[in-house]
Amino acid sequence: MADEELLAVLAAQPLFRRLDPEELARVAARVKMRTLAPGEELFIEGETFPAYFILRSGRLALLRIDADGVERLVRHLQPGEGIGAHALFLNDPRDVTAMAITRVEGWLLEKSEFDALLAEHPDLIHRLELPPDVEARLRAPRFPWLEPEEQVLAAIHRHWFSVIPVLLPPLVLLLVFIVLTTFLVAELGWWLALFLNAIPLVLLGAQVWNWWDDQYILTTRRIVHIERERWLYIFPGPETRQDMPLDQIQEVQILRRTPLASPYLFDFGDIEVEAFSGRIAFSNLPQPDGIRRLIYEQIDRLRALQQARQRYRLQQELRHRLGLTPAPAEAAPGLSPPPPPGLVGRIGLILRAVARYLFPPLRETVGDRIIYRKHWVALFRSIGLGPPVALGLWILGWVLHAHHVWPIDRIEPGIRWGALILSGMLLGVWWWWRYENWRNDEYILTPSQLILSQRLPMLMREETQTANLARIQSVEYTIPSILARLLNYGHVIVRVPGGDFHLQYVGGPRQVQQEITRRMEAYRRRLQEEEAARQRRHVVDTIAAYDRLRFGPPGVGGPGASP
Repeated sequence: MADEELLAVLAAQPLFRRLDPEELARVAARVKMRTLAPGEELFIEGETFPAYFILRSGRLALLRIDADGVERLVRHLQPGEGIGAHALFLNDPRDVTAMAITRVEGWLLEKSEFDALLAEHPDLIHRLELPPDVEARLRAPRFPWLEPEEQVLAAIHRHWFSVIPVLLPPLVLLLVFIVLTTFLVAELGWWLALFLNAIPLVLLGAQVWNWWDDQYILTTRRIVHIERERWLYIFPGPETRQDMPLDQIQEVQILRRTPLASPYLFDFGDIEVEAFSGRIAFSNLPQPDGIRRLIYEQIDRLRALQQARQRYRLQQELRHRLGLTPAPAEAAPGLSPPPPPGLVGRIGLILRAVARYLFPPLRETVGDRIIYRKHWVALFRSIGLGPPVALGLWILGWVLHAHHVWPIDRIEPGIRWGALILSGMLLGVWWWWRYENWRNDEYILTPSQLILSQRLPMLMREETQTANLARIQSVEYTIPSILARLLNYGHVIVRVPGGDFHLQYVGGPRQVQQEITRRMEAYRRRLQEEEAARQRRHVVDTIAAYDRLRFGPPGVGGPGASP
């Protein structure tokens, strides 16, 4: 009877109502029963709970903490109603807390079981009736720089009206060529006439391509602007990216610079985002009011989730302090250090150290630090033509010396040997200086700082710039040319108050920008967590002191204790 009840309930769910009885039975085989005691929480707002829950009996309240920290009752889940269809497809944190008011019974379909079912029966996904917002999120593009739990909410191009001014010159040129070739087709021939008309068409397509390459992307964590240019309108050229974390945004303004941008006409405008650390502008976006509303909705959602997480952690700390929950288990002891290497191991270490000196990695991780070095292109550019020309002349000198060619043969052999050896030593020092000067320049990313270190060889001079990650306004990168795209190098610009940090000629600029942004966000979250922890400790200490005054020490009793 329970199986028939479950099948009937599953068939009534909007997600599964298009499935046939056999498919419903496959889903039912993956479902588990779940029971909650009064006051027990099924999931917490702000935490991930990858499962779909259907209420069978009892009262389950859905509570939400808003951006101001006020907890409100959203509604009560009705028997036979499900919640969490999004969790089967997306990895978003929960927007509400589900708490049992009475004893609750229900069916639980975990995401891992659902994914295994779809892996066994891939066609099943096409028969599910997905919520519209989930379907839109699943169809949204995925970018390699997205974080594991980050989702794209909107990928927007500039309004088509903004491309009209750049299309006018090739359109006029196309019209002129059509008129000219129409009258001169007999003299020019069809092939030449078609070739001349193809030129403005290529320019026209290139302008549309350039317009399409500019993207504004709104994710669940940030706003991203990617702008690409093309050499000769065809080949990939410079590329620039700007990021603005949503939790830094204070205000979003809309500027409509022409009457044609009115919502009643073409509905486009510029969006200026004001943040704690700076301002970023997005030009000629379609439907800017809807974009601004989407940004504010996501900002409010992030703030509400943060409030919910802080409330939950405060409750956990209070339970522990008042003795309602056991103390957390102690961490396991660390592993013993490995034994020292033997003779072969030491030789291998020496060889690796020599190879690492001669061919230093452009990116390496040392503990919790990431060290970036300039690309080899920067070394070759700094060398220029002088050292190669000098090396060529030195080799030529040895050749002339070995063959006793005039006028070298007129110089005494001892003087020739000494001059060649001395010039070789000077040339070697020159090459070593250039190489060591390139090798000593490092960009160091720590969990809390970005350090730019530039050192001359032999400790002659050292310059260091340091930026606290919490003060960084934005991180941008630029790929300046086709060669830079092929060799995967570029420039990363870190905006900070009082000046910018330029990471010149770094390898993998996209990865560098992403890693700096990731650590910047992690450091800011850590500072917020530390501040929130201090506030929680203050609240917990106050309540614990009241509890001691009211009831006395544990097991002793106090003024308010019962006789």
